Amino acid sequence: MRPSLSSAIAVGQSNAALPAIATLMPNAKAGANAYEVTVERLSAAIKMGLYRRGEQLPAERELAEIMGVSRTTLREAIRVLVAQGLLIVKRGRSGGTFVATELTVPSVMELKQRLLTLGVTLPDILDHRLVVEPGVASLAADRATPEQLAQLQSLVHQMPQVVQQFAEHRRLDTEFHLLIAKATQCDRLVAVVTNIHADLSNLLAVIPHSPAACLDSFTQHQQILAAITEGDSDRARQLMSDHVTRTSSLLKGLLGD
Repeated sequence: MRPSLSSAIAVGQSNAALPAIATLMPNAKAGANAYEVTVERLSAAIKMGLYRRGEQLPAERELAEIMGVSRTTLREAIRVLVAQGLLIVKRGRSGGTFVATELTVPSVMELKQRLLTLGVTLPDILDHRLVVEPGVASLAADRATPEQLAQLQSLVHQMPQVVQQFAEHRRLDTEFHLLIAKATQCDRLVAVVTNIHADLSNLLAVIPHSPAACLDSFTQHQQILAAITEGDSDRARQLMSDHVTRTSSLLKGLLGD
């Protein structure tokens, strides 16, 4: 059994922003330059909800350091994402770079074309997740700290409150899975899970918003967290496998195999 969380709840409630963008796609694809990788990383971070709609991005110098690129490269990436409608640049004293308040959801056909262009298939992405995330949950059950358990508890507690706000629910969902990866205390697994959810960011956007489905997901997250909190690695693995399989079935139904 895990120790009591009472001493760590305050940490969970603070829910500091996850620096997951730093782990997104650390190895550039063959032929990709820094500018292309930066556009892909920053776009994925926005779509995953790591930066909320309407939120101001860190200053250019800070964001460039986080992403490991020059400020010139970052500015070019921002310019492209502004043109795509993901970012807005405001001038003046209260200016800066902000995530757009309304993001365009790609169509099913656009998603299929993107997968074709990237040379990957839907089963590739979903099978990768099915192999990785149950094992990550199992390891997290053995290694999660009281502080990380408190953070997970705080995230799950917020989920029923935002079932009518799909973008916010999606953000909490992403943070939940990334924090489970962090609870393995293995940086490589954090990078792998972050990239899995970057791949999923566009795909999950096509799922019709359903408060009932959000509540069902909340129940699954509760069960996964309970197993991790109790240190039951086998049950955590099985519950995460069930959770991933249900999402995969839904995506295959919407997008086809």
